[in-house]
Amino acid sequence: MNWKVLRRLPLVRRGIFVGANLLALVIFYFLFIEPVRRFVAEGAEAVAERRQTLARYEAVVSHEEQIQDYARQVANINASGELIEGDSEGVINANLQARLKSIAEASRVTVKSIQMLPEKEFRGVTLVGARIQATGSYESIHELARAIEGAPPLLIITTAALRVLDPFWGGGGNQVEQNIDVEFDVFGGAPQKGHR
Repeated sequence: MNWKVLRRLPLVRRGIFVGANLLALVIFYFLFIEPVRRFVAEGAEAVAERRQTLARYEAVVSHEEQIQDYARQVANINASGELIEGDSEGVINANLQARLKSIAEASRVTVKSIQMLPEKEFRGVTLVGARIQATGSYESIHELARAIEGAPPLLIITTAALRVLDPFWGGGGNQVEQNIDVEFDVFGGAPQKGHR
């Protein structure tokens, strides 16, 4: 059979018609319907992402009262002098060193050195610290520790190392008051405006 004869058969003609229409339908689908479907799907994804973002923002807004309360607490703490004052990190560090030096002098101890320690974060509060090395009598060192942790701004001794200094090797039986060599790591809160 040749092609002309086959083309005239009704079954072949119907097959060619159906095949051509299916091909036209597939081409129409990929040229017109698929791009529109993809555009709608991308739009739906964008809307879903925006809804998630909106839900996060609504969650933040629902905590607005708690955030405002926390901000008021921080302002009250700042007003009551519980944080080390200063507009910059350098000023805060200098204020901490000056505070420790004045406490040590009032406690009648001899300051050997004061050096700054790296900042720490504790429950969202920036803590600045310093290591103070001093020498004094037992009573003076006790007074120093109480004064550091007793008055505003709030300071906390996180580490303490004490060494008894014998005036002579062996100490002997004389009743000379012994001095204590002390090293305290002291940390205090700093306002957020003073950092970065």
